[in-house]
Amino acid sequence: MESISRIITLILDLLVWPFGPERHTLGLVWLSLLSGAGMALVFRTTTDPLKIRAAKNRFRSYIYEMRIYQDSLRAVSVAFYQSLWSNVLYIRAVLPPLLILAIPMILVIAQLDARYGADHLTAGGTTVITLRLAGGTDPFGAGIGITSDSGAVVDAGPVRIPGSSEISWRVRVDEEGTHEASLSADGREYPFRLVAEPSHRSIGRSRGARPFEALLHPGLPPFPDGSGIEYIHVDYPGASYPLLFWRMHWI
Repeated sequence: MESISRIITLILDLLVWPFGPERHTLGLVWLSLLSGAGMALVFRTTTDPLKIRAAKNRFRSYIYEMRIYQDSLRAVSVAFYQSLWSNVLYIRAVLPPLLILAIPMILVIAQLDARYGADHLTAGGTTVITLRLAGGTDPFGAGIGITSDSGAVVDAGPVRIPGSSEISWRVRVDEEGTHEASLSADGREYPFRLVAEPSHRSIGRSRGARPFEALLHPGLPPFPDGSGIEYIHVDYPGASYPLLFWRMHWI
Protein backbone atom coordinates (compact mmCIF):
# COMPACT_ATOMS: atom_id res chain seq x y z
CA MET A 1 0.00 0.00 0.00
CA GLU A 2 2.81 2.39 0.87
CA SER A 3 4.55 1.93 -2.47
CA ILE A 4 1.29 2.48 -4.38
CA SER A 5 0.65 5.68 -2.43
CA ARG A 6 4.17 6.94 -3.15
CA ILE A 7 3.79 6.26 -6.87
CA ILE A 8 0.48 8.15 -7.02
CA THR A 9 1.98 11.01 -5.03
CA LEU A 10 5.00 11.20 -7.35
CA ILE A 11 2.79 11.27 -10.46
CA LEU A 12 0.70 14.12 -9.07
CA ASP A 13 3.84 15.96 -7.98
CA LEU A 14 5.06 15.87 -11.57
CA LEU A 15 1.69 16.96 -12.98
CA VAL A 16 1.45 20.09 -10.82
CA TRP A 17 5.18 20.91 -10.76
CA PRO A 18 4.98 23.37 -13.74
CA PHE A 19 2.61 25.62 -11.75
CA GLY A 20 5.07 26.10 -8.89
CA PRO A 21 4.41 25.86 -5.16
CA GLU A 22 2.10 28.89 -4.87
CA ARG A 23 -0.33 28.57 -7.81
CA HIS A 24 -2.56 26.06 -6.04
CA THR A 25 -5.73 27.06 -7.84
CA LEU A 26 -4.21 26.46 -11.28
CA GLY A 27 -2.88 23.08 -10.18
CA LEU A 28 -6.29 22.13 -8.81
CA VAL A 29 -8.04 23.14 -12.04
CA TRP A 30 -5.48 21.21 -14.11
CA LEU A 31 -5.86 18.02 -12.04
CA SER A 32 -9.65 18.38 -12.17
CA LEU A 33 -9.60 18.61 -15.97
CA LEU A 34 -7.36 15.55 -16.23
CA SER A 35 -9.55 13.58 -13.83
CA GLY A 36 -12.71 14.55 -15.71
CA ALA A 37 -11.19 13.57 -19.05
CA GLY A 38 -10.04 10.25 -17.63
CA MET A 39 -13.47 9.48 -16.19
CA ALA A 40 -15.17 10.40 -19.47
CA LEU A 41 -12.81 8.09 -21.38
CA VAL A 42 -13.47 5.16 -19.02
CA PHE A 43 -17.21 5.82 -19.14
CA ARG A 44 -17.19 5.90 -22.92
CA THR A 45 -15.19 2.69 -23.37
CA THR A 46 -17.08 0.59 -20.78
CA THR A 47 -20.71 1.40 -21.56
CA ASP A 48 -23.13 0.60 -24.36
CA PRO A 49 -24.36 3.97 -25.67
CA LEU A 50 -27.36 2.36 -27.38
CA LYS A 51 -28.64 0.92 -24.09
CA ILE A 52 -28.11 4.22 -22.30
CA ARG A 53 -29.87 6.17 -25.03
CA ALA A 54 -32.76 3.69 -25.06
CA ALA A 55 -33.15 3.91 -21.26
CA LYS A 56 -33.16 7.72 -21.39
CA ASN A 57 -35.70 7.82 -24.22
CA ARG A 58 -37.91 5.29 -22.44
CA PHE A 59 -37.84 7.35 -19.25
CA ARG A 60 -38.59 10.55 -21.17
CA SER A 61 -41.55 8.92 -22.91
CA TYR A 62 -43.12 7.93 -19.58
CA ILE A 63 -42.71 11.49 -18.30
CA TYR A 64 -44.54 12.75 -21.40
CA GLU A 65 -47.23 10.12 -20.84
CA MET A 66 -47.84 11.38 -17.29
CA ARG A 67 -48.20 14.92 -18.62
CA ILE A 68 -50.55 13.96 -21.44
CA TYR A 69 -52.80 11.66 -19.40
CA GLN A 70 -52.65 13.63 -16.14
CA ASP A 71 -56.43 13.34 -15.72
CA SER A 72 -56.26 9.54 -15.66
CA LEU A 73 -55.03 8.21 -12.31
CA ARG A 74 -54.51 4.72 -13.73
CA ALA A 75 -52.44 5.94 -16.70
CA VAL A 76 -50.32 8.23 -14.52
CA SER A 77 -49.71 5.46 -11.98
CA VAL A 78 -48.65 2.95 -14.64
CA ALA A 79 -46.37 5.49 -16.34
CA PHE A 80 -44.84 6.44 -12.99
CA TYR A 81 -43.88 2.88 -12.08
CA GLN A 82 -42.62 2.24 -15.61
CA SER A 83 -40.44 5.36 -15.33
CA LEU A 84 -38.95 3.94 -12.12
CA TRP A 85 -38.14 0.70 -13.93
CA SER A 86 -36.52 2.72 -16.74
CA ASN A 87 -34.30 4.35 -14.14
CA VAL A 88 -33.29 0.90 -12.90
CA LEU A 89 -32.32 -0.08 -16.46
CA TYR A 90 -30.34 3.14 -16.83
CA ILE A 91 -28.45 2.53 -13.58
CA ARG A 92 -27.69 -1.01 -14.69
CA ALA A 93 -26.27 0.34 -17.96
CA VAL A 94 -23.94 2.83 -16.22
CA LEU A 95 -23.02 0.61 -13.26
CA PRO A 96 -19.89 -1.02 -14.82
CA PRO A 97 -17.96 2.27 -15.28
CA LEU A 98 -19.07 3.47 -11.85
CA LEU A 99 -17.65 0.35 -10.25
CA ILE A 100 -14.44 0.64 -12.28
CA LEU A 101 -14.00 4.29 -11.32
CA ALA A 102 -14.92 3.92 -7.64
CA ILE A 103 -11.53 2.89 -6.24
CA PRO A 104 -9.38 5.18 -8.46
CA MET A 105 -11.55 8.17 -7.63
CA ILE A 106 -11.34 7.48 -3.89
CA LEU A 107 -7.55 7.49 -4.22
CA VAL A 108 -7.56 10.67 -6.32
CA ILE A 109 -9.86 12.48 -3.87
CA ALA A 110 -7.62 11.44 -0.96
CA GLN A 111 -4.56 12.77 -2.79
CA LEU A 112 -6.28 16.05 -3.72
CA ASP A 113 -7.47 16.55 -0.15
CA ALA A 114 -3.92 16.04 1.11
CA ARG A 115 -2.72 18.78 -1.26
CA TYR A 116 -5.58 21.25 -1.20
CA GLY A 117 -7.59 20.53 1.96
CA ALA A 118 -5.13 22.22 4.33
CA ASP A 119 -3.09 25.40 4.33
CA HIS A 120 0.53 25.54 5.45
CA LEU A 121 1.59 26.71 8.88
CA THR A 122 2.87 30.25 9.30
CA ALA A 123 5.93 31.61 11.06
CA GLY A 124 4.98 32.73 14.55
CA GLY A 125 1.93 30.46 14.61
CA THR A 126 1.34 27.23 16.48
CA THR A 127 -0.08 23.80 15.81
CA VAL A 128 -1.14 20.88 17.97
CA ILE A 129 0.18 17.38 17.39
CA THR A 130 -2.00 14.64 18.86
CA LEU A 131 -0.93 11.04 19.28
CA ARG A 132 -3.10 8.07 20.23
CA LEU A 133 -1.48 4.94 21.66
CA ALA A 134 -2.60 1.49 20.59
CA GLY A 135 -4.30 -1.01 22.86
CA GLY A 136 -5.42 1.48 25.49
CA THR A 137 -1.84 2.04 26.68
CA ASP A 138 -1.48 4.32 29.67
CA PRO A 139 -0.05 7.61 28.27
CA PHE A 140 1.63 8.38 31.60
CA GLY A 141 3.74 5.24 31.38
CA ALA A 142 4.84 5.71 27.77
CA GLY A 143 8.25 7.18 27.06
CA ILE A 144 7.28 9.45 24.17
CA GLY A 145 8.61 12.84 23.11
CA ILE A 146 8.81 15.18 20.11
CA THR A 147 11.87 16.99 18.78
CA SER A 148 12.29 19.30 15.81
CA ASP A 149 14.92 21.32 13.98
CA SER A 150 15.65 24.93 14.86
CA GLY A 151 12.66 26.24 12.86
CA ALA A 152 10.05 24.81 15.24
CA VAL A 153 9.94 24.10 18.95
CA VAL A 154 7.60 22.38 21.41
CA ASP A 155 6.34 25.17 23.69
CA ALA A 156 3.62 23.31 25.63
CA GLY A 157 2.91 19.76 26.65
CA PRO A 158 2.76 16.92 26.64
CA VAL A 159 -0.87 16.83 27.75
CA ARG A 160 -1.89 13.24 28.53
CA ILE A 161 -5.49 11.97 28.46
CA PRO A 162 -5.72 8.49 30.02
CA GLY A 163 -9.31 7.83 28.96
CA SER A 164 -8.47 7.99 25.25
CA SER A 165 -4.75 7.08 25.47
CA GLU A 166 -3.90 10.39 23.79
CA ILE A 167 -0.91 12.68 24.15
CA SER A 168 -0.81 16.20 22.69
CA TRP A 169 1.92 18.80 22.19
CA ARG A 170 1.71 22.41 21.08
CA VAL A 171 4.45 23.28 18.60
CA ARG A 172 5.45 26.84 17.74
CA VAL A 173 6.82 27.59 14.28
CA ASP A 174 9.61 30.17 14.41
CA GLU A 175 10.73 30.19 10.77
CA GLU A 176 9.20 29.60 7.36
CA GLY A 177 10.14 26.40 5.60
CA THR A 178 9.57 22.66 5.80
CA HIS A 179 10.84 21.53 9.17
CA GLU A 180 11.93 18.03 10.09
CA ALA A 181 10.32 16.75 13.30
CA SER A 182 10.67 13.42 15.00
CA LEU A 183 8.50 11.49 17.42
CA SER A 184 10.41 9.10 19.67
CA ALA A 185 8.53 6.17 21.20
CA ASP A 186 10.37 3.55 23.27
CA GLY A 187 13.61 4.11 21.40
CA ARG A 188 12.02 4.11 17.94
CA GLU A 189 11.92 7.24 15.78
CA TYR A 190 8.99 8.42 13.70
CA PRO A 191 10.17 11.30 11.45
CA PHE A 192 7.66 13.60 9.76
CA ARG A 193 7.49 17.09 8.27
CA LEU A 194 5.92 20.30 9.44
CA VAL A 195 5.11 22.37 6.35
CA ALA A 196 5.35 26.12 7.01
CA GLU A 197 5.68 27.36 3.43
CA PRO A 198 3.57 27.28 0.25
CA SER A 199 3.93 23.83 -1.28
CA HIS A 200 2.38 21.77 -4.07
CA ARG A 201 3.24 18.59 -2.17
CA SER A 202 0.94 16.58 0.06
CA ILE A 203 0.58 18.00 3.57
CA GLY A 204 0.43 15.10 5.98
CA ARG A 205 -2.27 15.81 8.55
CA SER A 206 -3.37 12.40 9.80
CA ARG A 207 -2.11 8.85 9.73
CA GLY A 208 -3.41 5.65 11.31
CA ALA A 209 -1.85 2.24 11.75
CA ARG A 210 -4.20 0.37 9.41
CA PRO A 211 -2.67 -0.87 6.12
CA PHE A 212 -4.87 1.26 3.81
CA GLU A 213 -4.06 4.50 5.66
CA ALA A 214 -1.23 5.10 3.19
CA LEU A 215 -3.79 5.39 0.38
CA LEU A 216 -6.39 7.44 2.24
CA HIS A 217 -4.03 9.72 4.17
CA PRO A 218 -0.83 10.31 2.18
CA GLY A 219 1.79 12.76 3.31
CA LEU A 220 2.90 11.15 6.56
CA PRO A 221 5.24 8.12 6.69
CA PRO A 222 4.17 4.73 8.11
CA PHE A 223 4.66 3.94 11.76
CA PRO A 224 7.74 1.86 12.61
CA ASP A 225 7.12 -1.77 13.56
CA GLY A 226 6.24 -2.21 17.21
CA SER A 227 5.84 1.52 17.82
CA GLY A 228 2.55 1.08 19.67
CA ILE A 229 1.11 4.12 17.88
CA GLU A 230 -2.46 3.92 16.63
CA TYR A 231 -2.96 7.41 15.23
CA ILE A 232 -1.22 10.76 14.80
CA HIS A 233 -2.75 14.07 13.76
CA VAL A 234 -1.09 17.41 12.96
CA ASP A 235 -3.52 20.34 13.15
CA TYR A 236 -3.16 22.44 9.98
CA PRO A 237 -5.50 25.32 9.15
CA GLY A 238 -8.12 24.69 6.48
CA ALA A 239 -7.62 26.03 2.96
CA SER A 240 -10.06 27.77 0.59
CA TYR A 241 -9.85 28.80 -3.06
CA PRO A 242 -11.38 31.62 -5.11
CA LEU A 243 -14.50 30.95 -7.17
CA LEU A 244 -15.97 34.13 -8.67
CA PHE A 245 -16.69 36.32 -5.61
CA TRP A 246 -16.37 33.59 -2.98
CA ARG A 247 -13.71 31.41 -1.44
CA MET A 248 -14.65 27.76 -1.19
CA HIS A 249 -13.37 24.35 -0.14
CA TRP A 250 -11.44 22.66 -2.94
CA ILE A 251 -14.00 19.96 -3.62
